[in-house]
Amino acid sequence: MKKKLIYTLLTACTLATTITSCKDFLEVSSPSVVDAAFVYKDLSTAEAAMAGLRDKWRECSGSYVYGAGAFYALDVPGSDIERHPESYSGQLQRHYPEGLYENGTKIATFCSTYSIDQADGKNTYTALYAVIMLANNAISAIEAHSDYKTIIDAKTPSAWGFLYGQAVAARAQCYLDLTRYYGDVPYLTQGGQNVSGLTPRDVIYEGEIAKLKLVEPLMYRPGEIDSKGAAVGKGVFTRTFVQGLIGRMCLYAGGYATRRNDMKYVDAAGNSLSFDKIGADNNGSFYGRRQDFKKFYTIAQTYLDAAVANSGSAIFHATDTRGTDALGRIYNNPYQLFFQQLGDNVGSTKNADESIYEIPMTRGVSNERPYSSGRVSDGGSTNQYPCKGYGQARIQPAYYYGWFDNNDMRRDVTVTVTGSNGKGVEKLIPFTPGSKASGGGLCLNKFDENRQASPYTASQRNSGINAPFMRISDIMLLDAEVNAVLDANSTVAYNLLKKVHERAFASAALANVDGFISAAGSLYKAIIKERALEFGGEGDRRNVLLRTGLIAEAVAQTRATNTAMVSALADNNKLAYTFANGNTISAYIWTATGDLKTAKGYRLTTQCPDETNPYLFPGWRGQFDSWETLGAAAISGNKTNVAIKGLFSQWTPTKVKITYADNTTATVSGMTFLTMMQKMKDGSAKSIVEQDSGLGMALTAWGSQIASNGTEFYQNFFPSFDGTIAPIYFYPINSNTVNSSNGTITNGYGFVQQ
Repeated sequence: MKKKLIYTLLTACTLATTITSCKDFLEVSSPSVVDAAFVYKDLSTAEAAMAGLRDKWRECSGSYVYGAGAFYALDVPGSDIERHPESYSGQLQRHYPEGLYENGTKIATFCSTYSIDQADGKNTYTALYAVIMLANNAISAIEAHSDYKTIIDAKTPSAWGFLYGQAVAARAQCYLDLTRYYGDVPYLTQGGQNVSGLTPRDVIYEGEIAKLKLVEPLMYRPGEIDSKGAAVGKGVFTRTFVQGLIGRMCLYAGGYATRRNDMKYVDAAGNSLSFDKIGADNNGSFYGRRQDFKKFYTIAQTYLDAAVANSGSAIFHATDTRGTDALGRIYNNPYQLFFQQLGDNVGSTKNADESIYEIPMTRGVSNERPYSSGRVSDGGSTNQYPCKGYGQARIQPAYYYGWFDNNDMRRDVTVTVTGSNGKGVEKLIPFTPGSKASGGGLCLNKFDENRQASPYTASQRNSGINAPFMRISDIMLLDAEVNAVLDANSTVAYNLLKKVHERAFASAALANVDGFISAAGSLYKAIIKERALEFGGEGDRRNVLLRTGLIAEAVAQTRATNTAMVSALADNNKLAYTFANGNTISAYIWTATGDLKTAKGYRLTTQCPDETNPYLFPGWRGQFDSWETLGAAAISGNKTNVAIKGLFSQWTPTKVKITYADNTTATVSGMTFLTMMQKMKDGSAKSIVEQDSGLGMALTAWGSQIASNGTEFYQNFFPSFDGTIAPIYFYPINSNTVNSSNGTITNGYGFVQQ
């Protein structure tokens, strides 16, 4: 039976009882249990059906949980280090949930203005259950096999065991996402099972963790040879992924979360749970952590330790394998290597070395990287160089300027100050609210179509870059975290942190791990901060802050920094703000557009070899070297690159040419930088161009745009949230599910029921 026919059978055929139990309550159509039993009777048809399940998960994750949907609207822009590009008032539908509904006070406004069905999470809920239905039928069918017990008791990988494990992993991942976005949800574990209302998330966590532990030894690691003699790839769930997923789920199960007061919270055995709470109740809910949380950290420790000890073909690179290219570009940045491999592997079956699992994407098919999670472009939707990049994943200036050590090679890879104009030319991204490269400020730099070997120019959102869902540095830092919680002075935790931190620096001395830990205040807090540096812009930080209980502290710190920054940049006697690490953001910087290709032979820059060269510093920017070969018009004088000076410290040329408001000009020597900025701000000077470098760099608005839009950086930054009451960070369950449940499924946290 052909794969397409098998998949159609599984997704289209339904029993009347299954339709009633799923469509009315969950807005999905469940495959028939009878059909699943037939398909999973034979190994070859079962493998084809599993490919269909993987496709369904890929569709769901790419569109709703790791691309668009809830991930796009909540995870990517909603933290202390990441931000939304557009104005608060212009995007209230997204800003309310992203900013914790203004301490819960805007729940009613959100529901009455937009309705719960206009939330970005409506379709996420439905899509996740669609995957769960397929996974449940696979699980039930395999468990009905006569040799099921033999498969389980063997505790070794096998063809059937691997298929079983993949179905269990898919279901567990979906339930983890559902609890992250909605809290307590219906828990369905069997094909054809009737919905019986909401289940406490603790029952879900414990049930899925137990199931994952059962299948873990039955699965192959990435790179291992399977029962057919083929190497297992990273586009399927593997033993290493399951080990990591157990760790992830355990940290949520044992972490802080906002919970409903109208739910009775019990464990899987039905025992009532007690919680340590932070703050007062809010909208009928509390924020707390199970008092027995450490038992989950102990489970996580076992499986994360195992994943680190043997991660299969997932390789943590401490050095860059690329060296120098034919044009003399120096790479020498192992952190960037991972993201370059993701771009280079488009259209192939290869995966990045550090990946444990990548969500496979197809070029020419909807793909949010880099459109929403990457470097921005003003290009149109089709046949552009590169096409439009919206840029939902924007970065807080406080993070870019104040968090990174200046020797940390992750900074330029993570954040860029320039985007593309869509015609092969680099441009400075202004801090004015907006999208694309014409506004929104600093953006994520890890995904950039300029860096692909052959960028996709036909249309936007079709790059084909795989989604890096789990990689080895994530597992290493999770392992460090649980070991630090269980032992504040853990040598294992210290060594894992040291390994990740030092690979971001040119030497161990520059990394100064002990100094990093001391500045953070503890080994544990250093590990949490390292996650922010390692995964900046990737949507990890928000959930880490919520599950660790550090959300209020982090928001308060960034709000205080943002407030001070805005004040200093608006002060005519300062027009600059210096962060604790010594970096200064100024109201104006020096820029010029020039010809780098003639001088160097390339436009796309790498690790900066010379910080005195304004075209090369900061690094990891520029443009694709040969846009003309892909159809772009030739650019006059090859003026495709932006030169920048004064980005982190003020630069004062000895001589400048000033064009005054009345269009008269004068060449002036010895003027202070503050005076020059004041003249630009008050409008007495139309332009000021330096005369020292020979590049003719002009004084260009930079931090002044932050000052002009200051409320977006402090007043509209998690408005009203102070941590004294429970944070509300969920989406409501859609109205069809609620209304069709006869009262068994309800919305909490202040959301309406329809």
